[in-house]
Amino acid sequence: MFKQKKFDEAASLYEKIITETPNFNPKVYLKLANIYENRGDFVMELYYLNLYSFRYADERVFEKIYTIATENGYKGYEKNDLNYFLYYFRQYSIYVWAGFLIIGIYVFAVFLIKRLNNQYSPIPHKILFLVYLVFLSVLINLPNNYRTAIIKNEQVYLRDYPSAASHIVGIISEGHRLNVINSEDIWYQVLWDGKFCYIKQSDILLIH
Repeated sequence: MFKQKKFDEAASLYEKIITETPNFNPKVYLKLANIYENRGDFVMELYYLNLYSFRYADERVFEKIYTIATENGYKGYEKNDLNYFLYYFRQYSIYVWAGFLIIGIYVFAVFLIKRLNNQYSPIPHKILFLVYLVFLSVLINLPNNYRTAIIKNEQVYLRDYPSAASHIVGIISEGHRLNVINSEDIWYQVLWDGKFCYIKQSDILLIH
């Protein structure tokens, strides 16, 4: 259907595949992004490009996301240090983990050998090794804990507490991307313009 340019039927089929098929080809995201680009729906195009980019680091997709966001005035897609770090970390994470694990195993072996030989290991060295293990744990889990969201509605209120009765601290329009910090029922805590605030689940497209 996609090749026949029956985009509406193809989009319905692809979205059904994503919903019902556990192990689908991630290029489905790219096809859906192309369909929404043809429709002029840049928010949904960015959503599917982000879903693909979150799983597979592709510099062409990364650049396309940045270009679309820039042309439409969407914030949150800047080429900052955090976005670059996450992009390259996902791309080379297996090598990063392997390198740090090798270092950790080597240091642990040194401590073990010293203990077996009744040799003294300075307390600061042990503390540094524990800090290293904590850092390694955070690094390994970073891609799983880091989430972003794209605003899908035209006018969305940012609130200071997870309640519809709480004070409105800002208004944000569709297309902008935010960092998700935490979730609480139907509310998500996000970081926007350096401030923590809350937004309804129904107002965002969550990128897992």
